[in-house]
Amino acid sequence: MLHAGLVGQRVVVRRLLPGERGATGGPAMTDLLGTLESWGEEEIRVRADDGESVSIPKALIVSGRAVPPRPPRRRPLPPG
Repeated sequence: MLHAGLVGQRVVVRRLLPGERGATGGPAMTDLLGTLESWGEEEIRVRADDGESVSIPKALIVSGRAVPPRPPRRRPLPPG
């Protein structure tokens, strides 16, 4: 579950897309994976893995949780 104590941690947030319909005819939703930057009274801010900072109104959040840190990038092996 999302809460203010997760600021600074990696999270995934599922949110509604107002005015859009999903494939089944129900409300459209999307997931955002990134670092929880702030927790306000009416919205949160998440910095996506691509660097974009996204503001999400709390009223549109369906679910969310902390996720493990991103795994380290593997470096290619030197030619040998």
